[in-house]
Amino acid sequence: MATEFTLDQGAQVLADATLPGCVRELGLTVEHLGEGSATLRMRPTPMACREGGTYAGQALSALADTAMCFAIWTDGRGRRPVATVDLHVTFLSAGGKEDLLAKAEIVRSGRTLSFCKVSMVLADSGKNVASAVATFSLPA
Repeated sequence: MATEFTLDQGAQVLADATLPGCVRELGLTVEHLGEGSATLRMRPTPMACREGGTYAGQALSALADTAMCFAIWTDGRGRRPVATVDLHVTFLSAGGKEDLLAKAEIVRSGRTLSFCKVSMVLADSGKNVASAVATFSLPA
């Protein structure tokens, strides 16, 4: 039986204390959830940007990891613990003055591992800021 992961549940996850404070403080919001996909939004706040108003690599990495977790939770098995095994982020260009969208999707998911990718683009201009791929361990 499939277990749905909804927008309301996603908003609750971002608000509750199960996520590390460094992620909660980024003020992420859930824009879209689909089967095996998720889109999260990050605003250019002082917590997300470094000096000069450019998104910090640390914030981009946290956004990427979180968006891919959300994509995994939409695979029909619902929200459950997942652990990042490997995360590779490629920083493509600077961005900062506008919101950032992280569009994550599952590439392949099995019983114990899930492979995901994410594209991070500026919301208004569509400019590519970063991309990432990751492997996640799933509970048995």
